Amino acid sequence: MSLFKQMAITFTLFLALVLTSVMVLNFNTATEFTQHQLYTEAKNTAHSLGLSLAKAASPDDLVLMETMINAIFDSGYYERIALVGIDDAPIYVRKTKVLLSDVPQWFINTIELESVSAHSEIMMGWHQFGILEVKGHTGNAYRQLYHTFLELCKTFALFGVLVFGVLYALLSLSLQSLKRIAEQAKAIIDNAFIIEKELPFTTEFRSTTKAMNAMVEKVKDIFDRENETLKRYHELLYIDAQTKLYNRRYVNTTLPDYFQTDTGLSRGAYAMVSIDEAERFKKDAGYERYNALIRTITESLKEKFGTEENVIIARLNESDFFVLVPLMELGNIAKRMESVMKAIHAAMETQTGQEKYPYLAGCSVGIYQENETLKSLFSRADYGLMHSKSDENFTVYICDKEEEMLIFGREEWKDELRKSMEESRIQLARQSVVKKESAGEHLLHEEVFLRWLDNEGTLHAAGRFIPIAMRLGLVEVLDRYMIEKVLNHLKEHPGAPDLALNLSGDFVKNHENVRWFKNLLDDTPLSVREKIWAEVHNTVALHALADTLLLAQMLKNAKCHFGLDHFTLPPQGAGYLQELRPEYVKASSPYLHDVFYDTFTGQGRENFTNLIRSLGITLIATNTETQNEVRTLFPMGVSHFQGRHIASVSPLVS
Repeated sequence: MSLFKQMAITFTLFLALVLTSVMVLNFNTATEFTQHQLYTEAKNTAHSLGLSLAKAASPDDLVLMETMINAIFDSGYYERIALVGIDDAPIYVRKTKVLLSDVPQWFINTIELESVSAHSEIMMGWHQFGILEVKGHTGNAYRQLYHTFLELCKTFALFGVLVFGVLYALLSLSLQSLKRIAEQAKAIIDNAFIIEKELPFTTEFRSTTKAMNAMVEKVKDIFDRENETLKRYHELLYIDAQTKLYNRRYVNTTLPDYFQTDTGLSRGAYAMVSIDEAERFKKDAGYERYNALIRTITESLKEKFGTEENVIIARLNESDFFVLVPLMELGNIAKRMESVMKAIHAAMETQTGQEKYPYLAGCSVGIYQENETLKSLFSRADYGLMHSKSDENFTVYICDKEEEMLIFGREEWKDELRKSMEESRIQLARQSVVKKESAGEHLLHEEVFLRWLDNEGTLHAAGRFIPIAMRLGLVEVLDRYMIEKVLNHLKEHPGAPDLALNLSGDFVKNHENVRWFKNLLDDTPLSVREKIWAEVHNTVALHALADTLLLAQMLKNAKCHFGLDHFTLPPQGAGYLQELRPEYVKASSPYLHDVFYDTFTGQGRENFTNLIRSLGITLIATNTETQNEVRTLFPMGVSHFQGRHIASVSPLVS
């Protein structure tokens, strides 16, 4: 319970106690007054009526006495009036039952009023005629007291509402700053940096706010400095200084991640551009013209491919450029590269001023698929470059055959994939993610992969059909299929491990999918939701940050886990991580090894781990193939691992 609520409740209880006490005291006073008034009126009536009877009546005139008694009794304020002789024999008696219709019975039972009879001696001459007994009517007293009670309740209710309203307003004004401090502290726990600009007017709260702001600024400064240092380090490590494109080291480190069999990136197209004798061109044309040519190549490649997701545009060396685009068709990349080669041709003509010159430029394009290797890909690319330069200058050579999807046809693939889902031939597989500790290891979660069982009974990995589904616009349907299967599995197997789902960019960018997922989770027990780990590709988070934030917030509200897969630090730094605040990120072991070990000082490793830990993010090393990788990364603070060395991919048995 918040301090604001505690103080509000305390003041409310105190005020309620005071008001109740005052109300009880007032009502008790009114009750005592009514009790006293009941006896006083009876006594006064007894004396006045007794004197009237003594003066106006005679012992033999009982009719007159009865008339006078009836006149007083019929006023309705008396319960009993009796004239008793000196021998205690009743002479005349009038009495009535106490019947009340406008006073609740519970009130009569709760409040006890005792009506004491008043007596007066009737003297006629020097002789005592009898005794007059008068008893007040308690019904009137109850009625009067009940009306008093109602008025007290109304008065104190109105007064209480006014006082509580004023109290609430004062507490809200006084403690609003404390509420903001609490929100700021909670944000720090969630690794968010919030500076409170509105300082409270109270001295204590103002000091607390200043201290909190100073702490947040210090933590934010540490994060910013680590981020800037890491950005510069990554730029030196992976960015070509002249073109600001990726270099060969980045390609060698990250490209194996594209060749994994269980990813949608495992099929696509590549292109390599090469200029022979770049050094001689630099000497002949001059350094400025050489820079202009390199700038033309860079801008042309960015113009044609820069907007593609997960694209790699790199300068491998002085004369070679490389492009890899997942999911792109061979004909598409060949057409774009023809435009690039025309731009290079025009630039060389402009820089040299001659149409024919001894400088050769060629381009080769091809396709890659799952289980590709760097050696095989670059061998085909180099072979294509030789043919391109030998055929004719500035030509594009196509290394590989047309893609299989086009041979089989798009509609056939659509029908086959939809039919496979209907027949449950799209199956689930899993691979463990473990946390290594000195005392042993324990399972964090199991990542879910899709498998396709074709009509001939052959089981294919996701890399065989997911890229095709992405091109056909069916990957969202596959994601929904996977989510439903996983939720059903967890419901049917309460003791099953946590499961991680890798969601596509198409799924994340479509808000209808997120709403559908939310409705599905709303109908799912909390025990199942807590076992769901959903992750998206790091590139999706970079290009669709608002959509990814929407998904992440929905998952966190549903008590699920959220993370990023295929993580590499982008050129703009890790600022988006502070905004997105994933629970974990997965990065390939070769990439982490390269980051940690490229510098003799170890500065890169320290900055990287400090930045990740400052945001409370768990770092998971994927593609862990050997025990040596675990031994290398574990001392660096990496304790979570995934890969074939940890566990092979196996069927998820329902």
